[in-house]
Amino acid sequence: METPFYQVDVFSGELFGGNPLAVFLRGEDFKESQLQQVALEMNLSETTFIFPSSHPDADYDVRIFTPEKEIPFAGHPTLGTAFVLKEAGMLSNSQNKLRLNFKVGLIPVTLQEDGKIFMTQPSGKILQTINDKERIGLALGLTENNLDDLLPVQSASTGFPALLVPINSLRAIQRIVLNLSLLKELLDEVGVDMIYPFTRQTCEEESSIHSRGFAPFIGILEDPATGSVAGALGHYLNDKDPNEKIIVIEQGYEMKRPGRIFVELDSVEGQGPSIRVGGNARLVFKGTLYLD
Repeated sequence: METPFYQVDVFSGELFGGNPLAVFLRGEDFKESQLQQVALEMNLSETTFIFPSSHPDADYDVRIFTPEKEIPFAGHPTLGTAFVLKEAGMLSNSQNKLRLNFKVGLIPVTLQEDGKIFMTQPSGKILQTINDKERIGLALGLTENNLDDLLPVQSASTGFPALLVPINSLRAIQRIVLNLSLLKELLDEVGVDMIYPFTRQTCEEESSIHSRGFAPFIGILEDPATGSVAGALGHYLNDKDPNEKIIVIEQGYEMKRPGRIFVELDSVEGQGPSIRVGGNARLVFKGTLYLD
């Protein structure tokens, strides 16, 4: 059997920037055991599989796999899958809004006329605060003095929880070298798969945050651009300063895959802010997988 797939770069308008994603158009072609095998074969941070909708309000169901495990939600797979659905003619020419059904639930997506794609993420949550900054610094190959003492180290989530670590300089974040044994203990205790250091010092004047994302124990040694955690970071920053409503995150620079993630927060009366995360996407190639 032959089944088609697309590969796209997400959070970049330039070829070979941002975060690459493989998208398989017909998830129903695969046996359950093959989904994880294909994600490992593609060896990207995530691979998605599109299925007919099982929800009355969704256009399609989508499942997301890293090389090591299935995950309930992620940012660049959401945007990249929406881009491919449009590119492959699986949406009408006039349709610019859709709902994708993930394990975490329905995610609304908008394809804008300027080429950007935005998703509305689930409400953000601060999960816990980690006070042992010396240990966190060591896990990143840094010292406690490299952490920003004006902001807390906290885990947060909009569907994919991560440990957010404020760093006080661009130079420090650029020289991170993971201590994998310490990091494994730390992430297991916090109950998250990714550590996400960030700093307000940036490479580009238009950016407000420089970040890196590491999830080595689910097959992502370093992620070029992490849309789901960008939303969690937006919630975290807005929680400290409600005036922080528009954030531009640069990520992937240390991997030579620069990308830009746009985060917008709108106040919603009686609840936490609405979180929109978006960016550009670029088609890289189309292919065919041959199944037994």
